[in-house]
Amino acid sequence: MGYIKDLENTVADYMQGDYEIIETTSIPSAENVTFGKKAYKIKLTAFCIDLRKSTDLLVVHDKQTCGKIHKSFLTIASKIITANGGQLRSFNGDSILAFWPANYKSEIEKAVCAAFQLKWALDVKFSKYFEKYSKLDFGIGIDWGDVYIIKAGLPRNDNNNDLVFLGMCVNFAAMTANQAKGPNHIEISIQTYSNLTDNWLYGKDNHGNKVNMWKDGTINWKGKVWNTKLTNWQLPLND
Repeated sequence: MGYIKDLENTVADYMQGDYEIIETTSIPSAENVTFGKKAYKIKLTAFCIDLRKSTDLLVVHDKQTCGKIHKSFLTIASKIITANGGQLRSFNGDSILAFWPANYKSEIEKAVCAAFQLKWALDVKFSKYFEKYSKLDFGIGIDWGDVYIIKAGLPRNDNNNDLVFLGMCVNFAAMTANQAKGPNHIEISIQTYSNLTDNWLYGKDNHGNKVNMWKDGTINWKGKVWNTKLTNWQLPLND
C-alpha cells in the first residue's frame, strides 16, 4: 500500500519525547491547533447531555420518527448551550459534548444555567412535541478541571481530523450524564458545586422559604464511589 512505513515513522515520533504544552485561557479552534507534538492546556467546564434509552427508540419507532426525535432534541440542546456561551465540540448520535472556559466562577455558572434552561425546555416547553411519540428522558453532567487539547486524525483533510479534549472532567461529565435521569436530570461534580454562588445553590419553595436546590448523589466510576450533587430544578426562558 505504500503508507505503512510513513505511518510507523509518525507513530514513533508521537510516542517519543515530550510534547510542547501551550497554556491558554480561551478554547482554540481546529484551525489554530496544528498536528505534531503540541498540546493546549486550559481549564474548562465540561458539559454533556445524553438522551436516555435512545436505542429503545429505534426498536419502538421507525427510522424517520427516530430521526425527528434525535434532530429536535439535539437542536434544542445546541441552541441553548450556544446561547449561554458554550462551544459545541462533539455530537455522538444521542449526546452532545460542550465546553466553557473555567477561569472564573461566572463561566462555570453559565454551564449550570444552560442545564437549568435545558431541563425546562425539554421537560416542559417542548415536551408536547416529543410525547406524541415517546416521553423524553435525558441526563446532563457537568464537571471542570484541566484539559489538554490535541489535534488527531489525518492532516490536509478537514473531514478526517478533529480536536480531542483529554481530561478527567471530560470523562466525569460524560459518566454523570449517562447516569442522570428524570426527575433529577442534572448531576454535577462536587468541584462544580463548590464553585457556585448562592444564586445557583438556593431557590424559594412554594411557601417562599429559602431551600437548597441540590441533593446528594453518588456515581461509581473507575472502581471508586464519587460524591455528586443532583437537582430537578429548572429555569424557564422568556419568549
